[in-house]
Amino acid sequence: MTSSLGRAGFFLRITLPLAIGYLISYGLRTINAAIAPTLTREFNLDAADLGLLTAAYFLAFGLTQLPLGGLLDRFRPRRVEAALLVSCAAGCVAFATAESGWLLIVGRALIGVGVAACLMAALRTFGLWLAPSRMPMANGLMLAVGNAGAILSTAPVLWLLGMITWRQLFLSVAVLTAVVAFWLAFLVPDPNDHRDAAASEPRLVTGWSTVLRSRLFWTIVPLPCLTSAIGLAVQGLWAGPWLVDVAGFAPDAIGGALLWISAGMLLANVVLGNVMGWLMQRGVAPALFCFLASMFALLGQLPLLLSWQSAPIFAMALFGLTHVAGNQSFAALPICFPKAVHGRVTTMINFVMFAIGFALQWGIGVIVNRFPSSTAVGHYDATGYELAFFALLVMQVLCIGWTLWGLRRRDLRAQLQGVA
Repeated sequence: MTSSLGRAGFFLRITLPLAIGYLISYGLRTINAAIAPTLTREFNLDAADLGLLTAAYFLAFGLTQLPLGGLLDRFRPRRVEAALLVSCAAGCVAFATAESGWLLIVGRALIGVGVAACLMAALRTFGLWLAPSRMPMANGLMLAVGNAGAILSTAPVLWLLGMITWRQLFLSVAVLTAVVAFWLAFLVPDPNDHRDAAASEPRLVTGWSTVLRSRLFWTIVPLPCLTSAIGLAVQGLWAGPWLVDVAGFAPDAIGGALLWISAGMLLANVVLGNVMGWLMQRGVAPALFCFLASMFALLGQLPLLLSWQSAPIFAMALFGLTHVAGNQSFAALPICFPKAVHGRVTTMINFVMFAIGFALQWGIGVIVNRFPSSTAVGHYDATGYELAFFALLVMQVLCIGWTLWGLRRRDLRAQLQGVA
């Protein structure tokens, strides 16, 4: 369907504004890992406070997914995203002008609502324009753009903060977000055969029932969603404190190490998207590939679980390489459902993922907070991090067992091969 625009036109007129929106979204998601030491000092936050502050993004983001799926299926995705980005801009202003921890949380929550559609609208737009076999590669590239945003929020942000304050940075992002919202609302085209179709799409309750009552959905999603949620919690916050408390980095020197998580995720998203598309064309169920790839996250957590202080860069890169496989579910699962509910499928995946991410990001802080360092105020012992990562490992093993048990059903294995 892209022939009417050509590849260059499709990139410039459709993909580019969506990509910039997702770049902003992911950068704002992970920036707290880089500025955590500054926020902790200025607002006198402990580990639990910092976890709650950062997790507010995930809670607001996740709750927004519930109405978002129906909106994306029934209305133009670009306009849905543009409307929500106004909240992101307002949240950046609130965060930049906050004078207390609670105002930071309010700003963070507004940002979470505002960027809730950035990836989902892009995936839904690709679904309207592209053939199913091209979706994994397109999705993988878009996810890689997000990782590029995460890279920008590490060492480049710390370099930029040497010239401006973090408050000025958030105000600048607010302006950029408003520009992207205008671009999406008024300058991005729609496919010729797409229009706002509230009357022709399934009713809201009927559409959600198709997803929520699906045995296949609830059999497959636990491990990929948990894997990605762990990635969100660690990349978005806890990698920074781990590097300081366990690996012995100075707070202003963590940017380079954090960059390796994002670089690993960027590479893995591109590779996994292409591999899944290639396997899909050869009859391999993409949802099964997503599940198997997610199992490698257990290996990626071992350096953090075992406090490998001698190889922190390796630990960050390995974690990044192994914790994006769950994101492939955005391309793998919708094709098992009718096209009219694809938006609901992807947003329900996102809701589960970010709800878990909220619980993990806060929960890790609660565990770590119980093991304060005996030698440095505001720092924490490696034992707390080890216990937190051990709990995550147990949860992943349980999810693997759940999915393998569910796939004993022949009808579910058959449904995995179906393209709706």
